[in-house]
Amino acid sequence: MPKFSIIVPVYNVEKYLDECVQSIVNQDFSDWELILVDDGSTDSSPALCDGYSAIDSRIITVHQKNGGASSARNNGIDSAHGSYIMFLDSDDYYNDTSALSLVNEKITQKNPDVIMFGCTDYNMQTGEVRVSRNGYDIDYIENSDYNTALSYLLSNKIIPGGPTIFAASKSVVSKNNIRFKSGIQDEDYDYVLSVFTSSSSIAVINNPFYMYRKGRADSVTGSSNIKMIEGIAYTIEKWFPICQSLDDEQLKKDLLNYIAFIYTTGFVVSGRMDTDTRKKALLIMRKYRFLLKYGYWKKTRLTRLAVSVVGDNLFSRAAAVYFDKTHL
Repeated sequence: MPKFSIIVPVYNVEKYLDECVQSIVNQDFSDWELILVDDGSTDSSPALCDGYSAIDSRIITVHQKNGGASSARNNGIDSAHGSYIMFLDSDDYYNDTSALSLVNEKITQKNPDVIMFGCTDYNMQTGEVRVSRNGYDIDYIENSDYNTALSYLLSNKIIPGGPTIFAASKSVVSKNNIRFKSGIQDEDYDYVLSVFTSSSSIAVINNPFYMYRKGRADSVTGSSNIKMIEGIAYTIEKWFPICQSLDDEQLKKDLLNYIAFIYTTGFVVSGRMDTDTRKKALLIMRKYRFLLKYGYWKKTRLTRLAVSVVGDNLFSRAAAVYFDKTHL
């Protein structure tokens, strides 16, 4: 049984796949399996995946009909044999050959359910390279009781927004049957919350070895469609009742605030849509507007005020313009 199962959904990434794969192959820690899940690619990616598997027995290639990233990731989980599950997007890579050694050292020291690490953004539009996640308060996070640590991650917006910057115990994922919801987008929030609320211990690494390509023209990130709003709605429908049932009042408060934040992201998504699609999206959004009262972050409170003054249609368009200009 390998220590790590690193799952990579692959779809038409022939330009980036080799850098991704080699960043794992070149790790100084060798006890891993790399699961490449080809999601019905139409370029040379399937052949590249098969080629890697032919050269290195630790690289497993799974081919499937196109079903989206969630389906590919689930297929990867089902194929995983490692003690810990990690996700790496096929256009991203690890920028440090000691990355897995660092994670393994934390496991040896702490035996945690979850290990968070840092992230570096590479902006493909501007060429800027910027560390976007590190500087975690390791002592506080690792030495607090778990609910306190989780509240801290939620209230400070440190909890990961996606599955790629932490390793999760396979036993936690399997025992709780944690999977990605297929057929929607913005499904990452649900997976992250499922893992973190099902865990009982956490460790942290400040090294920002995860290299995230930002602003790729053909990437799903930054696009907008109704499935993203459906993904937000799914997360709210699932997690609002869970929040309400919590006995820990501080954790309840912080999780509700985070759910309210997830809701606000739907305005940016809606604002990028054409008029007819935006109307459908905002119709879904209006069902959950009550969540804004639970948000204590400044931007969430400003969103609540703005929507009440100018309406959700105008606000969503303005929010999309503002976000895209400030997140180049």
